[in-house]
Order: sequence, then C-alpha cells, then structure tokens
Amino acid sequence: MARRVNIMLDDDSWRVIEKLPRGTRSRAVNAAIREWSGAVRRRDASARMDALRARLPAVETDRIVRWIREAREKRLP
Repeated sequence: MARRVNIMLDDDSWRVIEKLPRGTRSRAVNAAIREWSGAVRRRDASARMDALRARLPAVETDRIVRWIREAREKRLP
C-alpha cells in the first residue's frame, strides 16, 4: 500500500527531483530509499560481524574445511 508523505529536501536534492518527469519521482525516491536502507543494513551487519570476530577465538582454515565436509557428508543420501 502506498502512503503520501511530506518531506523537506535541500536545494540540491530538489533540483535533481525537479528534472524527473512527473510520475517517476516517487519511483526514484523509493528506489533511492531502498538502496540507502540496504547499504545501512549491510554496514550494520558488517559491524556486528566485526564485533563478533573480535570476541570469538580464531579458527584455523583446515578445521573450517573439515566442518564443511562433515556437514556435506551428513546431508548426502
């Protein structure tokens, strides 16, 4: 469901929006918000993973490979 909102834009943003044909402005703003929110979510997830990585002990690569192989073997019929 769509919602009508009033927002304040700075002059530079308005100049960009103003050049868009009517009917495409909302789609452009929606796309920009989706892109921005996705970037924020990825940045936040990366920060959480970095925090976990700092708290957890290091694991050797060969051990990780062994875990992956064992998990795959369990799934095979």
